[in-house]
Amino acid sequence: MDTPSTLLKGSALLSDCALRGRRKPLIRRTLTAIAVTLCLQLCLQMYLPIMAGAQTANTAPATLGTAQEEAAAAESEEEFFLSTTVTATLNEVDVFDVPMSVSVIDNIQDRQVNNAADLLLTEPGVDVNGAGANQSRPIIRGQRGLRVLFLEDGLSLNNPRRQSDFGEITGLVDLEQIERVEVVRGPSSVLYGSGAIGGVLNVIPAEAAIIGAGSATRFNLAARSSSADSQTKFSGGLAGHFNGFSYQLQASTRDAEAWEAPSGSFGNVTLQDETTVFDTGVKDDNLALDLRYQVSDHQSVSLRSTRYSAGEFGFGFVDPALIEPDFNGTQTRIFYPFQDFDRTVLGWSGVGFERGALSTFDVRGYTQSNERELVFDAEINIGPVFRGAPNSAIEIDTLNFTDIDTDGLRVEASRGFENSLLTFGIDWSEDELLNTDSSTTNLIFRFPFPPSVIGLIPGFTCIDFAPPFECSFASTDNIANTPNSTNESLGVFIQEEFRPTDNFTAIAGIRYQEVETSANATPGVDTTGLDFKDDQVVGSLNLLYRLSDDFELVGSFGTAFRAPSIVERLFNGITPEGSGFQLLNPALESETSDYFDLGFKYRRGNAYFDAVYFRNDIDNGIIQDFFSEDEIAALPAEIQQIISSGGISFVVQQRNIDKTVIEGVELSTAYRFPFGLTLGGNYTYLDSERRDSLNPPSGDIPSDRVNFYARFEKNRYRAEYRLRHNGSENTVLEPGDPVPVIGDTLPSFTVHSLSASMSFEGNSRLSHRLGLTIDNLTDELYAEFSNIGSFRPAPKRNLILSYRLGVR
Repeated sequence: MDTPSTLLKGSALLSDCALRGRRKPLIRRTLTAIAVTLCLQLCLQMYLPIMAGAQTANTAPATLGTAQEEAAAAESEEEFFLSTTVTATLNEVDVFDVPMSVSVIDNIQDRQVNNAADLLLTEPGVDVNGAGANQSRPIIRGQRGLRVLFLEDGLSLNNPRRQSDFGEITGLVDLEQIERVEVVRGPSSVLYGSGAIGGVLNVIPAEAAIIGAGSATRFNLAARSSSADSQTKFSGGLAGHFNGFSYQLQASTRDAEAWEAPSGSFGNVTLQDETTVFDTGVKDDNLALDLRYQVSDHQSVSLRSTRYSAGEFGFGFVDPALIEPDFNGTQTRIFYPFQDFDRTVLGWSGVGFERGALSTFDVRGYTQSNERELVFDAEINIGPVFRGAPNSAIEIDTLNFTDIDTDGLRVEASRGFENSLLTFGIDWSEDELLNTDSSTTNLIFRFPFPPSVIGLIPGFTCIDFAPPFECSFASTDNIANTPNSTNESLGVFIQEEFRPTDNFTAIAGIRYQEVETSANATPGVDTTGLDFKDDQVVGSLNLLYRLSDDFELVGSFGTAFRAPSIVERLFNGITPEGSGFQLLNPALESETSDYFDLGFKYRRGNAYFDAVYFRNDIDNGIIQDFFSEDEIAALPAEIQQIISSGGISFVVQQRNIDKTVIEGVELSTAYRFPFGLTLGGNYTYLDSERRDSLNPPSGDIPSDRVNFYARFEKNRYRAEYRLRHNGSENTVLEPGDPVPVIGDTLPSFTVHSLSASMSFEGNSRLSHRLGLTIDNLTDELYAEFSNIGSFRPAPKRNLILSYRLGVR
């Protein structure tokens, strides 16, 4: 389908300057927020027991219509806010009893979102970037892309070929396969190595399990549709067990068109009518097979194989003429014709050993292939060739294909003692990158009269039968911007959890990791001297002190790191948007950080409140640094020739900076009424400052975020209202910087949503569930801050319907 190109000229500007030099009265704002939240919590605790007096003290939460869900509904109110995590410590433990900041999301189907990252929009300290049904990626405490480690069941899904600000798409794992999502907010390099410098997103799939004696088979079918993107999705699954063997097969297919944004105004942008945000749709299929065999009471072997296939999706854009009627800048389209991802994991695990050297062990080897094709189409306005002539242009069409084959191994084990638990392990992975680029550059000169003379010059093709008359000269380049390469990582870690008393827990860990990147033979590329090696030692200390059964003090301290990606190491050539040129930097070093969290947690059966102050000091942060005119003039003649002939407007290089400080506060609270109503919410304050200049690399993130929800659950019924608010943010522009199209302030926005669901049983074997969600209830025009640079607005009011059938 032919679509207009998009304007991306503001994205680099906002990424560089949106938070420039931002410093706010953190202590005053923090104390005010804590005081307000504590007052609300105190009022709730004083008032709500009066209302609860007429109710039964242990009223059960809502049932969901199936036998398993009805059993869960019988739990007492004392356990309503109970949740567990394995991501934080590698051992399943109550979230309340870990010193780290962890979010666990387990009501996946009720959220009715497109991908795992979209589940995070209502969590504290977390945001998203990217636009499209499968394109969202997490931002944790201001860190995004490859600074956040994306895991499936503890194994990395990060793609070393991605740009640092855009990690792997979370659409790789279908939500129909996921049991829960866990987010560790803050660095986790000791357990997970490079890439976890900002945090961890771990999607945990539902496992094939043996339920009851004998044999059994279960089926499920689901259908989902949404109005803003005319989306249809169908999924189905089969699960069962017999003679110690269990299996689970889940498949889905989805067809989503480009979504529509509402009319309205957002900053300086006004859309008169509903507007298509091109390339936000996707056609994808997902297949997962889980097999498990219980070898003995303590040991099992497992096999998980998945395939994700997607096409016709991209970064998203709005026709620039609708934003700026007199637009004459660079227009760009970034589009994926396809992506295929295959992965197979073979595991062997043991638990519950009473004697011996190990209490638990888990060994998993995996192999995967990640192929994708990426198209960059750019039209660069170079102005008229002489006064009175139409604008001439340079068109750059680039096709990039990458194939990354990965092999990996992760071994985890633990040994329990009287007052401690020792956890240790090793992880290894090797990425083999095959990379090809094909680029066509077309110089287009436009004239007010037929340019018959130019048509006689060899290589020029002219169109002189109708105005505007133009002549073009095309050239091709098949040399890869990133050479074929190998990326190998090896890490060893050990962690000790020590409990000298019932009230005190200390978790200390250390890791050594080595990351080696080397360029392999690539046609047309000189790979001499392009071999790099990084090794780091990081450590952490996490403390928890329980003042009472309901109240704990927590603190985390440590170091973390991130090795440069293949793109940061080895990319050399015209940048994706077509108007820039990136130079390779052989001296690039790993990012490192020192961090700490301090806070407290309060939880009883029907209420919780927690607060944490965090700070992350990042040294050698990697940024895309723009060259000055003097630096460009000092470049070799052959590079200056590429810059002048290609219409290049800027030159960049990945460079290390001295220090970036990111700090903030996260507050969360909720109260459960005995009659089934839960009120809750969270507040996040985030501040970022780059110490060596005015330009922080952390991206476009709001200082203030507020989430609120009211949820009612009773028997088979569930209804929920959610509010999400991002505060406005001032951009700080250096002299000469153009003002972004959105204006010099990132506008605030508030989004409302309503959802409801009902479960019922047709007979003893059938269960049904109907769901309805209305997102963006007020039909507000807005864009997530990380999508403002090229202005990729969010969908209009979106009606989502779902139906699920279970057969057992």
